[in-house]
Amino acid sequence: MTGVVAAVLFDLDGTLAATMDPWDRCWSDYAARHGHTWTDADRHRTHGHGDWADHLAAVCGVAADRVVADCVDAMVTRIHAGQIELLPGVEALLATAMNSTVTGVVSASPRRFVHAALDHFGLRPALRVVITREDQPETKPHPAPWLHAAARLGVEPSSCVAVEDSAAGIRSAHAASMRVLAIPSWSPSMHPAEADLADHLAADAARAERWLRRLLTAAAPAVL
Repeated sequence: MTGVVAAVLFDLDGTLAATMDPWDRCWSDYAARHGHTWTDADRHRTHGHGDWADHLAAVCGVAADRVVADCVDAMVTRIHAGQIELLPGVEALLATAMNSTVTGVVSASPRRFVHAALDHFGLRPALRVVITREDQPETKPHPAPWLHAAARLGVEPSSCVAVEDSAAGIRSAHAASMRVLAIPSWSPSMHPAEADLADHLAADAARAERWLRRLLTAAAPAVL
């Protein structure tokens, strides 16, 4: 696959940062405090979906706004305590993208959490666009967040590479007509139907970096 790559857009949770287990523990603990046992069905329903708070609110009998505020408080505390790290190999993956083209983050998580994480990792200055849950009414698996990011950058969606880990995120980016680099680190047993939507499926960030480097090199204009 060749063609100019105008931007590389990254999901955050489970793609760049090792947040999925902390999020899951946060949701599980929150549910337990409200008398609900968190199950694999709950995990499947919430992973990669921007409306996780609606699901948690429904099973706990709490207003969604309160769920978001409480869970974000807990996750930001974890960030500031140094309990959340970038996934192995992500720094090299980001460097390859940032050294070659425009980069951004498209996340289904709340703005306060996304910005706290990006600030903690020192990434915000290098990102040209950051889309969060509050920036777009429709969320993953709807394509709107990725389309919003492309519009903000003034580029065609088809010229963007979306880097994702979740089935919902892959469906979202594919529906936005973006090339999808999938790293299903948190959900390695991804259904073949979702995996087939990805242009490349990488076992980890290091393998993803090699594929992205080859793509960006192939897409680069010849030096005259």
